[in-house]
Amino acid sequence: MWERIKKTGIFVSVGAILFFILKIILKNGYLVSTIYRWFD
Repeated sequence: MWERIKKTGIFVSVGAILFFILKIILKNGYLVSTIYRWFD
């Protein structure tokens, strides 16, 4: 029981971290494309 809960918790944590990193990358990509358009 505890092993399953631990495994699920680790999986959720990794998923949350990946989602967070992806969000930052997408946000930065949007920012970079906006700045790039200004200087175009």
